[in-house]
Amino acid sequence: MPQNHEESVDVLIRTFNSADTLENCLESVTRYIPVKRILMADHNSTDATPEIAARFGVELFEEEKGLGYATNFLISKASTKYVLFVDGDISVVSDTFFAQAMEEFKNPRTGAVVGCALGHNFLYGIPLGLTMMPLQLARKINMPDEIQGRETFYFEEVISDNYLKIQYIKDAMIHRSVYRNYRYWPEWQGAQIRMTPSRHFSQLAKAIIVVWMMHLNSKSAKNFLYSPIYYLKLLTGFMNPAKWGKVDRRKISGEVHR
Repeated sequence: MPQNHEESVDVLIRTFNSADTLENCLESVTRYIPVKRILMADHNSTDATPEIAARFGVELFEEEKGLGYATNFLISKASTKYVLFVDGDISVVSDTFFAQAMEEFKNPRTGAVVGCALGHNFLYGIPLGLTMMPLQLARKINMPDEIQGRETFYFEEVISDNYLKIQYIKDAMIHRSVYRNYRYWPEWQGAQIRMTPSRHFSQLAKAIIVVWMMHLNSKSAKNFLYSPIYYLKLLTGFMNPAKWGKVDRRKISGEVHR
């Protein structure tokens, strides 16, 4: 069980057909995080996701509009001083993550604390796999309901606009990403960049570095050598968002589960 803390957090999870990983996720969250409530917005799953959520006392809400809507909705339902965004395909492995995060928030310039994957030495961005931030700051995020990806852009914007910093805690979780197995994942990501409202070319420039760091973290020479191709595929999606950006997350999930 996690150590006693004055603070407990609402945990916010967006899911779709997450049954393969959700039980491990929720077990780890309840083991290592002092949870007040677990709030889940589910994109009308057709597997056992709702049943698994029910076993853990999750407050489950169904949604049909998109990832942006799910994120905004969960933020609106939260009530704790800090909120913890969790992906349904991660498992928390650190029993000190929460205490370390709370220590980081003693610095008023800290806008978010990211729990990084086990063994990842190259740290970047604000992925929502395991990320804590003040609820007051999260409520300033201006995210369109209909977006299906690149929601972290809007988190980065609010942190930048408020002159805050992102802090990283290493070896906090294991990430079993399903969507990255999708054949056209780079194209889809590129299209999501194009559909953000601003900073397109700075995002593309940053993506060069992120792709290299992502593949260095994998510790796979094959992945590292694939980086230029991955980036070219990302550019393909950026140049043609009408083709690559409208793929529903449910279709992606269906293809990678075949």
